[in-house]
Amino acid sequence: QDQGQAQDAYQGEPQDQGQLQDDNADPSQDPPNRIAQLNYSSGSVSFQPGGEGDWVDAVLNRPLTTGDNLWADKNSRAELHIGSTALRIGSETSLTFLTLNDQTTQLRLSTGALIVRVRHLDDGNSFEVDTPSLAFDIQNPGEYRIDVNPDGNETLVTVWQGRGEVTGGEDSYDVVANEQARFTGTDQLD
Repeated sequence: QDQGQAQDAYQGEPQDQGQLQDDNADPSQDPPNRIAQLNYSSGSVSFQPGGEGDWVDAVLNRPLTTGDNLWADKNSRAELHIGSTALRIGSETSLTFLTLNDQTTQLRLSTGALIVRVRHLDDGNSFEVDTPSLAFDIQNPGEYRIDVNPDGNETLVTVWQGRGEVTGGEDSYDVVANEQARFTGTDQLD
């Protein structure tokens, strides 16, 4: 008899596989398709998950997303990938993922050196690196380096290939391929 009940239950209406998801689910609560992944580290590289107080050793292939922090200690470095974009951080570098979703990558470089190689940038997508003194908006695929001195009051932007816009205070400047620009101050760019 148990077998017959199970068979009767099985013979009910077939479920549409597309209906297995909750129709009332909020799509904004879905995790983003875009994450960063730690692919290489050398030396002492630490990770702090967003919203957590404790730092732990960074683990290869660890996904990183909005709110996460990464620190490369003295004589240390790391490489991460966000899709086809490569990020390399150097010795004594602090990097925070301010926003990382399907349209926006916004990073904070508090101190140290960051090399960014953007292979593809879709229309409508943005890639920005904020420092204590400026925001650098990458406008084209290319290769870039941003350095922030230990005091956080000087930023050096190097564009090997590509184009970007530096904004700070009420000023903005374009930095294009084969250019390097040094900016000082925190309230306005000098």
